[in-house]
Amino acid sequence: MNNEKFKNYIRYMGDLIKEQAKKAKKDEDNPQAGFEDYNKGAVMAYYTVISTLKNQASFFDIKQEDIGLADINPEVDLFAVPKKSDTNSK
Repeated sequence: MNNEKFKNYIRYMGDLIKEQAKKAKKDEDNPQAGFEDYNKGAVMAYYTVISTLKNQASFFDIKQEDIGLADINPEVDLFAVPKKSDTNSK
């Protein structure tokens, strides 16, 4: 296998994980009844995975752009509190 296949695979997986994390955050912000804890757990799992990938990339001299994660900040994008206008207030 050539390195280009690995690069494309890693980039694709980074993009896929990022999109799944964003969906998990939306689900957490607007949970269905009974799924509140599950949604929080999913977001925490994506936070751990994305943070680890981003942090470890530097040890291998890999740019975050190369793994598709340069445009996500887990602390902000996954743990940010939604604005009142973004949530259904009672």
